Amino acid sequence: MYIEYIYSFTNASGTLRVMDFLRARQLPLESVAVLNTIDRWIVHVKLKYPLPIKLSKDIRAFFNEMGISYKPSKAITIALQRLKAGESPTEVMNRYQVVVVAYGQPRKEEIEIFREAIVARLGYCPQNMA
Repeated sequence: MYIEYIYSFTNASGTLRVMDFLRARQLPLESVAVLNTIDRWIVHVKLKYPLPIKLSKDIRAFFNEMGISYKPSKAITIALQRLKAGESPTEVMNRYQVVVVAYGQPRKEEIEIFREAIVARLGYCPQNMA
């Protein structure tokens, strides 16, 4: 039985803090998906097995402090399912018009590279990339 969390965060800084949090806890991660929309970052965390109640509450409290629980749109739900089924992030992005920044284990580097590329392309730093 997998345990899942899906939250939305307003900026890259918050999303990076979530990646630090996940790495520091050494959780039994099945996968982490980081998606970007025009105005938010979506993080989907799937654990291999249920956690002790206290740890589960701590994780939820951290996520609630940093962002908000997110109800994914149909396109995002399908994109997450296709990633889980083994489609590459590039295939998912092309087919479902969803920006997959990272998928697999939590890696800050992918988020930082994405953020730098967007800022360089735009010539300024939009609020959600801060």
